[in-house]
Amino acid sequence: MFSLLASVTVAQQKALYSQYMTNYYLLNPAVAGYGKNLNVKAGYRNQWVGFEDAPATFYVSGEAALFQNGRRRNRRNQPYHGAGGYIYKDVTGPTSRTGVLLSYAYHVPLNRTMYLSSGVFAGVQQFVFSADKIHLADGSNERDPVTSGGNQTSFMPDLSVGTYLHSDQFFAGVSLFQVLGNKIFEFDDSKDASRLARHLFVSGGYNFDINRNITVVPSVLLKYVSPAPLQADLNVKGVYNFSKSRRRSDYADKVWVGASYRTQDALVALCGFQFMEQYELGYSYDITVSPLRHHSSGSHEITIGFRVK
Repeated sequence: MFSLLASVTVAQQKALYSQYMTNYYLLNPAVAGYGKNLNVKAGYRNQWVGFEDAPATFYVSGEAALFQNGRRRNRRNQPYHGAGGYIYKDVTGPTSRTGVLLSYAYHVPLNRTMYLSSGVFAGVQQFVFSADKIHLADGSNERDPVTSGGNQTSFMPDLSVGTYLHSDQFFAGVSLFQVLGNKIFEFDDSKDASRLARHLFVSGGYNFDINRNITVVPSVLLKYVSPAPLQADLNVKGVYNFSKSRRRSDYADKVWVGASYRTQDALVALCGFQFMEQYELGYSYDITVSPLRHHSSGSHEITIGFRVK
């Protein structure tokens, strides 16, 4: 029984998100400062509703460009700095994970419209294993090497790196999370210690302007963590901008709808809107297509955010 739980945990050490399309900072520290403004977002995900001890995740993130007041208006194509922070808690069955990460990114112009940035997340993770939530047959908890030690807590440093190529029309990024591969727990009489698995994310997308108000954004996200198979998210999002100005503004009120297919897992429908020129609300629903669909009624995720110039 626990081996099954362990395999699920390895495949999903990093929390799963469906609304990263409105907050790529969750997947790549090099995104910090991309939008120049201060962006603060919070999200909650309830995964596989109806499945006992399914993952539940909560996060708060914030990121912005630094020293923008000192930049000359006639020299927009200068390198600039970005910084941010990210706090999360992820609970899956008898295990829970809490992390606090700070980030720094440096954006270098390649031409008048394109930047290449590199960034790093650095912080700490806390893992908690609650052995009292596991009940083995015949009262064998005391004899099992995993549960015999009782509840355990482990703290460890965490480091992730990424790079991000971006302009107003497209983006592409690569990031590697949990670079250090730290040991989490080492149970008695167990040959192998549990460790943080390295997660590779590769993403890209393009903004197709249909007209002054409508933009269609196809994108893709590839995720790999050994020994799980490669997983791909194929996405498309349509955005309607209510601005009447010829020049678009990030502050304009807008609404969006989108769809995503996550291989071997789910179909996703998402929607959201930005109002009063700075507040944001989003929702997504995952329709499970894996064998878990027989035990789950899908997954829900909601995000809120605001932007400050």
